[in-house]
Order: sequence, then C-alpha cells, then structure tokens
Amino acid sequence: METNTSFTEGKILKPLILFAFPVLLALFLQAMYGAVDLLIVGKFASSADVSAVSTGSQIMTTLTNLISSFAMGTTILLGQQIGSGKKEEGGRTVGTAIVMFAAIAVVMSIIMVVFAPSISQIMNAPEEAFQKTVDYIRICGGGMLVIVAYNLIGCLLP
Repeated sequence: METNTSFTEGKILKPLILFAFPVLLALFLQAMYGAVDLLIVGKFASSADVSAVSTGSQIMTTLTNLISSFAMGTTILLGQQIGSGKKEEGGRTVGTAIVMFAAIAVVMSIIMVVFAPSISQIMNAPEEAFQKTVDYIRICGGGMLVIVAYNLIGCLLP
C-alpha cells in the first residue's frame, strides 16, 4: 500500500520530520565517525595522535556539512519539480546532480591529498602532531568520493 505525503495539505510537522530525517542521520553519523576515531585513538595512541585526529576530524566534518548543505539544494529543486508534476525534469536534475557532485568529489579529493600540509598549517596543528594530521587529512580526504556520494544519496532519497 502506497501512501502519498503532501507538504501542501494538512499538518506539516510529521512529513517535514520524515523528510529531514535521512539528512540529519547522515550528519549525525559523520559526527560519530569522528568521535569514534577519537575514542579509539585516545585509547591506544599518544596525545599527538589524538590531536591529529581531532584537527583532521574538524576539517572533514566541516566539508561534509558543506557538501550536505549543497546537496540539500538538489533535494529542494527535485521536490519542487516532482511536486509540480515535472518528473522528467526531476530525472534530469538527479542526473545532473550526480555528475556535478562526482566532479566536486574528485576535485575535493585531489585538493585534500595535495594540500593536506597547507590545510594542517592553516588549522595550526601542533608541531609534534603535524605529520600525523597531514596523514589523517590525506587518508580521509582521499575518500571524499564516498563521503560525497553518501550525502548526495541521503539527500536524493527522502
């Protein structure tokens, strides 16, 4: 049995919460990813390692929130198109978003890997944790394609 959710009739709170839940969950999971990294590193490594993960985690969380915010714009446009019965335009929007965000992810991955030392310097990583911060940013930044895809899918599927 299929149910249609309308944002133009009836109560808005429940449909809005159901609509926003996947995006909020994605952002929560990203925050937990950094927290778990810190927890594990804090248990088994030195304070320099904890500093590196903490600094790198801030960068990754900021970038993830930025990508998620841009992807939400796609959700809004797609919702408008589907809501007005323009499903073909909605399909083109999804295709365009996938190509555009894939390009953004590739560029971000390259930037994160190549400019990790500069980013670490901008973040004032402590000298004893500097190289570990660079390594953490490179490892996580190299996976931007997956992070961007995860967030885009979360924004396209509600």
